[in-house]
Amino acid sequence: MIEKLLYIHIFFYWSAVFYYMYKYNQWSLNSTNIMKSVFWNQVLYSPLYIIPYQFYPVPFSTYNVIWQLPSIIILTDVIFYISHRYFHSNKILYNTYHYKHHEYDPPIAAAALYAHPMEHIFINLLSTVSPMFIVRSNLIVSSIWTIIASVNVVIAHSSTWPKDPHIVHHKYKKYNYGVGLLLMDRIFGTYKEE
Repeated sequence: MIEKLLYIHIFFYWSAVFYYMYKYNQWSLNSTNIMKSVFWNQVLYSPLYIIPYQFYPVPFSTYNVIWQLPSIIILTDVIFYISHRYFHSNKILYNTYHYKHHEYDPPIAAAALYAHPMEHIFINLLSTVSPMFIVRSNLIVSSIWTIIASVNVVIAHSSTWPKDPHIVHHKYKKYNYGVGLLLMDRIFGTYKEE
């Protein structure tokens, strides 16, 4: 199951990247290097999540999309917020791993998953893959979530969405640590609009 999700992610992620890069002319001299880094993260490190899926519990029914998808969205925000904020609050983690992602301010679509492999594993993948595991989603629900997450991360980094909260995060680095609805930021007072 997870192998199919990896292919779905790669297809939709790169489709969104190329769409935004061309539409908004975000090509730069570093675009090729950024894309190489993202591609290697996807090829070398994303497959690590195949291992826990060898022990994946029997998925619930397809009809559970009604509660599973909202649960995955909320769980992703919680996990991403905690791991992302921790990488920001710990100077060693930030300077060693997370700083790479903040090299582009404002961010560009190609740099959505531009990250050190440790960040890619413990922030990006942990927050998007483990919620599917927690709610025991089947391939249909997991595929829908993979498409949403893959395209959303590109849009959030494309610098094209008015009042994009993730652009505020890249600008100030101490607000909007979460994703999606930013519920955790709203609860903990780290939400900011531009």
